[in-house]
Amino acid sequence: MNYAIKDFLRARLHLETSEEKSKVINLKKNSSEFLGFTFKVVRKGKTRFGYVVHSNMSRKAKANASTKIKEAIKNIQKNPCTKTVWNFNTVVMGIQNYYSAATQITTNLNELNSYLRKTLYNRLKIFRTDANFHEMTKTLQKRYKGYKSKLYKIQSMVFVPIYAQKHKTNLCFSQETCNYTTEGRDKIHKSLKAINKTVLSSIMKNYIPNRSIEYNDNRISKFIAQYGKCAITGVELGINDWHCHHKNPYRLSKDDTFSNLVILHEAVHRLVHLKDNEKIKMLINLLKLTKKQKEKINELRLQCQNEAI
Repeated sequence: MNYAIKDFLRARLHLETSEEKSKVINLKKNSSEFLGFTFKVVRKGKTRFGYVVHSNMSRKAKANASTKIKEAIKNIQKNPCTKTVWNFNTVVMGIQNYYSAATQITTNLNELNSYLRKTLYNRLKIFRTDANFHEMTKTLQKRYKGYKSKLYKIQSMVFVPIYAQKHKTNLCFSQETCNYTTEGRDKIHKSLKAINKTVLSSIMKNYIPNRSIEYNDNRISKFIAQYGKCAITGVELGINDWHCHHKNPYRLSKDDTFSNLVILHEAVHRLVHLKDNEKIKMLINLLKLTKKQKEKINELRLQCQNEAI
């Protein structure tokens, strides 16, 4: 790194730099790597300053992605069932989501797909059968609409296409968001809707084999939509205290759609279904529910044919 820049960062900004991870580079001539992405400036148009940044998955990122997908394919070969295909799909979609910020993501994933096609074909040819787009869940249909690819399935679980991801432009930085003004801090606090990644990862990995694909898919979507919090209390949920509740009872409706699901704390879920008045009183005292929260619980109780509290 340039000594003048290094000295400025240390003396004026009190920032230490790493020799291994920091460098000054001419992006018109060479690419730079950061967090699994590579960046390079290329000319666009004929104007003097007509340049744009092209970003790709780094070589190491492609190798890691290939290894993860291969492992998922091997697991399917050992145990060909909906659970292992589900795991394959979560691995692929995780890679697609993370690297969707790269401008050349479709090209990168096409290269990955071309490389892995033989592995997928040779290892799973005796297990998989042809599938069509409408056999995917509604959530996956919405995600992969418009892609014309050959689809396969094992049992009723369809493989998601590896290459099917377009570039997504990240939200632009707002200069109003900062730590130095009251308004800026308010914007930061309002945007802090982080989801507990450990809990989300656990939910994605734990496929429930005796439930529909639609249910397994939509419970993840609902958990994300609620930012990993209980719909009644707003409490952040842990691995062992979150429950997925059917508003209209599944035994009557057979409805696993996104709109019929709600994520609740385990104790709140029990309160929705309880019929013993003594136990109901104990739980209400324990949870210290507000009037508005009780009204929400009563809405859910009435929907599942229980009396209001």
